[in-house]
Amino acid sequence: MKSLEITSKTQVYGLIGDPVDHSISPIIQNAAFARCGLDAVYLVFQVKSTDLKPAISGASALSIRGLNVTVPHKIRVMRYIDSFDREALKIGSVNTIINREGASIGFNTDGKGALRSVGVERLRGSSVLLLGAGGAARAIAYTFAPEARKIRIVNRTISSARQLRRALVRRYRCKITSAPLTIRRMKEFVEAAELIVNASSMGMDGRNDLPIKRDWLRSNQTVFDIVYDPPITTLLKNARSAGAQTIDGLEMLLNQGAISFSLWTGKDAPIAEMRRALSQKLMDHGDD
Repeated sequence: MKSLEITSKTQVYGLIGDPVDHSISPIIQNAAFARCGLDAVYLVFQVKSTDLKPAISGASALSIRGLNVTVPHKIRVMRYIDSFDREALKIGSVNTIINREGASIGFNTDGKGALRSVGVERLRGSSVLLLGAGGAARAIAYTFAPEARKIRIVNRTISSARQLRRALVRRYRCKITSAPLTIRRMKEFVEAAELIVNASSMGMDGRNDLPIKRDWLRSNQTVFDIVYDPPITTLLKNARSAGAQTIDGLEMLLNQGAISFSLWTGKDAPIAEMRRALSQKLMDHGDD
C-alpha cells in the first residue's frame, strides 16, 4: 500500500473527543481510504468541552468533510449541529458528522455497530443487562430494544438511567427497568441476564473495573464490552474464564467505523482491509 501524499485537494476527516490519544480509529479509516483509492486522511483532534462549539464551527469553516465524536461529547455536540438523521434525533446522541455545503448533519452509528457485533439472532428475545447511560449506551439501548425481551439499565448516576428508561418505554414494548450501580445488587443483575453489555467507560485503561466477579458469570451468557483499551478487559477475562461467549470493543469500533465510512464516502467499507490493518496494529503493539 503506497503512502498518502497530502495536497490541497486531500479531504480531511477526523475524531474529536477528550481524551483521544488512545484512539485507533485512524488506523482503520486510513486503511479504508487507501484501499478505496481515496485522496483522504483521518486525524484525531483533542477537544475539551469548553472548546466544542468553536471546534464544530471551525471544522465546517476549514472544510473538514466529516468527524467522529467520542466521549464526552456525543450528547452535548448536538447543540452545535445543524440537522440530524432520524436515528440520531431519536437516540439523542451523535457519533458521526458530515459537513456538506457549509451545514453539519449528525448521525449515530454506535447502535448499528453494536448490533452487527452481537448479531440479531443472539439478541432476539434475550434479557439484557446494560451498564451505562451515556451516549453509547443510549444508542445501544434504542437499537436493542426492538429485539430484546427485557433491558435493565444500570448506571452510577441513577437519574440518567431513569431518564433513558422513560424515553424507551414510550417507544417499545420491551420490558425496561433501571437501577443504580451498586455492588450489593450487581450479583442479582448479572445472574439474571443472558446478554451483558458494558457501555460505560469502566475498565478503560485497566482502571475502575466493573464490580462483577467471575463466579457470578456462567457459560450460557454472552458478555460484550465496548471498551477496547485494553482489548481484553477484566470483565472479558472473567467471562472467558466462566466459559461465556465474549465480544470485545474492537469489534464494535470496526463495525461502527465502517458505517461512518460509508456515510462519508457513499462507498461500501472495505471491512476485510480495515480488520487486517487493525490486527496488524495490535500485533505491532504487542511487540513493543
